[in-house]
Amino acid sequence: MFRIVLIIAVIAIGYDAIVHQGLYTRNAWTSVVGLTDSAVTSAKQLGQNVREETGTTKP
Repeated sequence: MFRIVLIIAVIAIGYDAIVHQGLYTRNAWTSVVGLTDSAVTSAKQLGQNVREETGTTKP
């Protein structure tokens, strides 16, 4: 099953690269990177808030 999904993904990315010059692949990659950055930023902020509430912040 994984092989079939992998083959479909390779064909879709290849089609996008040839027909649309990679537009959809770039947009999807940018979206994933943005979501990852947002998650990391939120986790850092949450960690900072917890440290401040517990009084364990380092000078």
